[in-house]
Amino acid sequence: MAARGARRTPRNNATASGLGAAALIALACGTTLGNVGGNVMPSLLAGFGERFALSDTSAGFVAAAQLLATAVVTLALSARASRPGRARLARWGLVAATIGFVVAWLSPTVAVLVGANVVAGAGLGAVFAAGTAALSSTPDVDRATFRTVLAATLATAGLIMLVSLANGIGGGTAGFAVLAACCAAGLWGVAGMPERAAAQTATVGPRPPALFLLAVLAFGVIEQGTWSYAAVFGMRHAGLSEGTASLALSVAALAALAGVPLGTFTAQRFGRVAGILAIGGLGFVAKALVIIAPTGAVFAVAASVWQICYLGLLVQILALAAGTDRSGRLVAATAGAVALGTGIGPAVIGTTLDLLGPAGVVAAVTLLGIAALVPQARLAARIPRPGHVPDDARAPGAPAVEGVADGAVRAVRE
Repeated sequence: MAARGARRTPRNNATASGLGAAALIALACGTTLGNVGGNVMPSLLAGFGERFALSDTSAGFVAAAQLLATAVVTLALSARASRPGRARLARWGLVAATIGFVVAWLSPTVAVLVGANVVAGAGLGAVFAAGTAALSSTPDVDRATFRTVLAATLATAGLIMLVSLANGIGGGTAGFAVLAACCAAGLWGVAGMPERAAAQTATVGPRPPALFLLAVLAFGVIEQGTWSYAAVFGMRHAGLSEGTASLALSVAALAALAGVPLGTFTAQRFGRVAGILAIGGLGFVAKALVIIAPTGAVFAVAASVWQICYLGLLVQILALAAGTDRSGRLVAATAGAVALGTGIGPAVIGTTLDLLGPAGVVAAVTLLGIAALVPQARLAARIPRPGHVPDDARAPGAPAVEGVADGAVRAVRE
């Protein structure tokens, strides 16, 4: 019970409810801006690659510098983000990101561009750590997560178009100015970041299976690496302009939301193993079409199907990790593996594109993706379908434990 006479502020209300306007804005700012580098990288990469006449490999390494900095700092600050002061942590990160993006916008050389991206990526990592940790301080984590993802997806779709438009008007690095302005505005938006109410203890789970984590790492490499070059593929092979390619990717980012109920439905209806294999297989076909699409229409449709499968598979992977280890250790390790894969993905795909061409990228992505699905399917076979807990694993009278994906679907229906 709150102390008598305590003043009720918008931030206090947000912390108490977890889904108030201030909290939702803060969560959306944290997740959108914290992950903005990876989500907007296709437009950024096409812009600075053209300005500095970089090869696919060189452009990929510039992108990897930012994404790896974000991943490393996110992991390094995960413990700090579990303590009070998340809004302050996010603000310091936004200040660093703003400075980094301004320098990247005005960078005269590739060396300055790389350094600026490292600074910006480190700042985004602090924001991402604070924003994702704050989700755990909401009363209904599943509902808060879904609404935050919805807001972040809508914002990301708009940012992709704005960055592409800025690059076309102001030059190949003008998109960084848009991100700098967004980070500066985010200094206000993160004020209502939900804080941890009280100290909590957690049982340390078993050591995460190395093969599964390697599979998740490969998943991050494939998805983010290909996504970073998606606009390039659309312009080179489908004959699209930069603006049209960015529009197709914006639509795909919105369509990705359908992956949440799709992933849950397939897991509930056909089982976790069949769901992972089916969505993963469809995603392979869609990615291949994005890379070698002969027309703009094929590129646009394939990009949307691919992103739907991506989010559907990601939701299943997180639900699988949560169902395997209730202590949360495997989920945290899984998120770290995805972040690292996201960081090195552009460089890997860029190098493959330079050495083997588009057909080689299709072959490499497909083979690595199939190899990555095997450990995921093996682990999925060890736990029950979503929403069902064996009687011997449930306390007397306890209800079935709701999985991550189930809660997301419940949030959609409500």
